[in-house]
Amino acid sequence: MFLQLLPVPQLIDQSTSYMIQLKEKVTYLKEKKKTLLGEVRCRSERSSSLLPKLSIHSRDSIIEMNLIISDNVKRLALHELMRVFEEEGAQVMSANLQNLNDRTAYTIIAQAIISRIGIDPSRIEKRVREIIY
Repeated sequence: MFLQLLPVPQLIDQSTSYMIQLKEKVTYLKEKKKTLLGEVRCRSERSSSLLPKLSIHSRDSIIEMNLIISDNVKRLALHELMRVFEEEGAQVMSANLQNLNDRTAYTIIAQAIISRIGIDPSRIEKRVREIIY
């Protein structure tokens, strides 16, 4: 195996591009966090028994689910939600549960076991809604 050393100017250009990409990703994630936390604050000010907020996004063979649910409505075990992903042909890469006053936020990121087949987000959404309602 040969390692090919790049000229210093090219190495600096690549490093700079990579750092810019990382900075953009950090900015995106901070904005997403503000949005999610803002939704939680607005809802807790209005009422303690609002309907759950579910969002599912997919890109390529990756799917991300964010769920915010009031503790007054229903308590869920994280493994119940993870099981839905696994039964639909996804491997859970990350699962997170965060308590926010009277609400709980669930985040699951999964990847299709067979990327050629993919994951059907509508089926996952339907099954998650059956669990939370």
